[in-house]
Amino acid sequence: MENEKIQSIKLLSSRLSFIITNQRQLLNGYQLTVQRGEAIVHLTLFNNGNYLIQGKESNLKEVIEKWANKRKEGESYGYPDYNASWREWDEDAKIVKDYIIENGIPEEAEAPHHYKIHREVMFHDFMFRNSYFQKLNFTKIEFVVRSWLRRFCFMNLEVDKLLIDIKKHILEAGYHDVSEDNVPFAIAVEAIAYHFSGHCPHKFIKCGKSCICPQVKEEHYNCVTELIDNLYVYCEEQKVLAYNKTNFNHLLKRDTSKLKWHCLAPSTPIEEKMGEGLKNAGILTFPQFQAYNSDHKYRIDFLIKTSKGLSIAIECDGLQYHANASTYMKDRIRDRYLQRRGFYIMRFSSVEIFNNLDVCLKEIDETFWMIQKGKLSLETDQKLGYFGMLDDD
Repeated sequence: MENEKIQSIKLLSSRLSFIITNQRQLLNGYQLTVQRGEAIVHLTLFNNGNYLIQGKESNLKEVIEKWANKRKEGESYGYPDYNASWREWDEDAKIVKDYIIENGIPEEAEAPHHYKIHREVMFHDFMFRNSYFQKLNFTKIEFVVRSWLRRFCFMNLEVDKLLIDIKKHILEAGYHDVSEDNVPFAIAVEAIAYHFSGHCPHKFIKCGKSCICPQVKEEHYNCVTELIDNLYVYCEEQKVLAYNKTNFNHLLKRDTSKLKWHCLAPSTPIEEKMGEGLKNAGILTFPQFQAYNSDHKYRIDFLIKTSKGLSIAIECDGLQYHANASTYMKDRIRDRYLQRRGFYIMRFSSVEIFNNLDVCLKEIDETFWMIQKGKLSLETDQKLGYFGMLDDD
């Protein structure tokens, strides 16, 4: 069986796109040859924990040397300082504004990737900063943590112990009036970020300041960020910053008093029933999700994220409204638009939701797990004949 050091360097190779071209056992350890492009590095891993790195100076050698700098005994992996990062949203606004001053506001199809990312972060970080003292209760925190870990994390964390530590951290934070039923969002974030990172198994690949999770092959902080994004929608105020041009201009001008927000609460009885059902089934959702670009501004009743890039869009259709010919056509145009952009559309009528909600939820849950396991995607190897799909032999 390979030792842990060899396993970790192989995981690192999958993330950083280099290959192990040779591996052989020595009397006192192993020697591996790794390559990326024309750069070649020989790495010897001795049984006593020492390393020998040979090869010409290159970016690859630098990466391997960083990986080889093992963390010192007792060194903490640390955790992301979310509160500080959210207070720095102004930096992203400045980057976007400077780009516009130099180039003008770009058409969406021509906007560079870094511009879109900074614009997104500008909205996201202001929204979270504004929500600093929005309230949660511990029941909602527990629901999100348990549901998120069950659906996205397979590192065998001790969930009960993790929740006990998070709860203790919250109640002992020293803030006035904090209780199980009155938890400021910022305190929940701090507790989750600290203890989630602490409970992750210490099997990460150490590469400089990065700690790479073997499951997702990314920094484990990214997981915590996704978890907290899921937690935000369960805050008491149930609102999200509208992602539109008007708010964009207000943020650039720092005129935050005129920002428009929209409510995440269900707008119809069938949405309310579906939302309650999804929660009872332990399915995390983003209600009233904004699917936005410069041409279309669609809201999705419930969005369910997966880790495979294909999101599930749940739509609750009242028969009276959606049976209208004009609405019917608009729905089809909308569905095709969203499908081309990575949304798997699932529409449920009011009759299904009120009479067979359990069946709807079972279908949604099965779809989620099919996507997670790679059994359902926008790509397919299925062959088509004249009369339908041909089964593979």
